Amino acid sequence: MNISFSRNAWSSDDLVYAYSYRFTDRPVFTQFDDHIENKADLAGPGGYEYISVLSRNQYAAGARITTHCSFEDDGAPLIVLADKVYTDPDGCLRFGEYLEVVLYKNGINVWRMWYRGGKVTWKKLMGVQFPVTTGDQHTLTVETGEEGLQIDADGMKMSVYIPDMYRSFHAGINACEGINRFYDMTVDGTVTEQI
Repeated sequence: MNISFSRNAWSSDDLVYAYSYRFTDRPVFTQFDDHIENKADLAGPGGYEYISVLSRNQYAAGARITTHCSFEDDGAPLIVLADKVYTDPDGCLRFGEYLEVVLYKNGINVWRMWYRGGKVTWKKLMGVQFPVTTGDQHTLTVETGEEGLQIDADGMKMSVYIPDMYRSFHAGINACEGINRFYDMTVDGTVTEQI
């Protein structure tokens, strides 16, 4: 799957809006000529829209996900791997068990999220600090394995061991904690299911 986020270049045939159980809001990206972007939302969590789009397909371990993205100030564009996607009674797609590979001005963080007892809890699995320039376009790649992730951020390579890594997952991108721009997303891997 190779998606350009240019105007009129992508649709819900390949990607769907899906939302973490962490938040009740359901914003959508603002479309620009060559990218999609979230925006400030003073009523929302952290003052910005928290938005995810996920692949309709589930991919097996071994998949490789790449996005070209940029951010301003405290923005945190990320690749999200959701174990499963559920449909709420109102028709909204949601996910609660997921991994986040987060690019931000001080490097890379990897978070594990769980949905238990009606709330999402989280644990930081890895943090690697290095300077990342705001406003510039960056390449973030995550290669999944049966026991973890290989991450490449503009040529800075790192890995994280996850012994109970999901056997299949929906892959996507997420805008968090500031203004984030996404230009494209590519997923190479074996498809196991589709929403």
